[in-house]
Amino acid sequence: MNHDFLIKTTNRVALYATGALFYWVFAFLIITVFDLKIFRERMTEMFFLSLLGIFAILAGAIVLNVMSNLSKISAAAAPAPAASTQGKKKMSRGLIIMLVSFPLIAAALFGGNHLSAQRKERMLVASAERLIAENQTSLAALANYTFSEEYVVATEATLGVLNKIDRNFPELMLIVPDSIDGKNLYLGFSGRGESRPNNEDRKKVTYLYSTTQDERDYISKVYAGTQVAYKFNAEKGNYQLYYPATVGGKKIVLYFSDFQRYGKFGS
Repeated sequence: MNHDFLIKTTNRVALYATGALFYWVFAFLIITVFDLKIFRERMTEMFFLSLLGIFAILAGAIVLNVMSNLSKISAAAAPAPAASTQGKKKMSRGLIIMLVSFPLIAAALFGGNHLSAQRKERMLVASAERLIAENQTSLAALANYTFSEEYVVATEATLGVLNKIDRNFPELMLIVPDSIDGKNLYLGFSGRGESRPNNEDRKKVTYLYSTTQDERDYISKVYAGTQVAYKFNAEKGNYQLYYPATVGGKKIVLYFSDFQRYGKFGS
C-alpha cells in the first residue's frame, strides 16, 4: 500500500472538508441572524444533511490519515522538507480566494432572499388580480359595508369560500373603515369563523384590525381615493399584500398574507 499517497490524499480531503464546514457555518450564521428565506420546501432539510455528510467525510479522512501515519512511524523522525517558494505562493493565493469568497457568499444569500420575496410578490399579485376578476359579484356584496349580523355572516361565508379557491392565500381578509366611540379605526373580516359574541352582543372590537401607522396611512389613502397601488411587505418570511379594488363603484381593501415556514434553519 502506498502510504505516502494515502496520507497526502486524506490530508487534502480533510482540508477541503474543513473549508466546506467553514462555509457552511458562515452561511448558517448569515441566514439565521438576518432571517433570510432563500430555499424551496425540503431544501432546508437537505442542507442539514449536507452538514452530516461533511462531518462523515472529515471523520473518515482523519481516521485514514492517522492509520497511515502510524504505519509509517519509522519515518516520523525524518526532517521535514522546507516549504518551497511555490508552495507558499499557492497557500497565499488560496487564502486570498477564501477571504474574497465569504462576502460573495453573503451577497448571494441576500440576493436569494430578495429574489424569493420578489417571486412571492408576483405570485400574490397575480393571484389577487385573478381572484378579483373572477369574483366581482361576491366582492360587490362585500363592498356594501354596514356593521350588522346579516352583513358579517354573509361576508365571513363569502371569504371562507374565497380563501379556499387559491392555496397561495392562507389568509384573506376584507379591511373596512369604521369607528368605535368616535375614534376612526379599521375592522378586518375573514372566513375563519372566530368565536365571537352572538347577535345583539356582537362588538366591533371583536373585528378590530391592528395596524401600524404606515398601514393606517395607506388604507386611509385608498378609501380617500388618493392611493390606487397595492402595498407589499416582506419580513422574516411573512408576506403581506394590501390590494385595493373597486367593485360596484365602491372601494375595498383586500389583505392577502402568506407565511413561508420553510427556507430557514430551524423551520
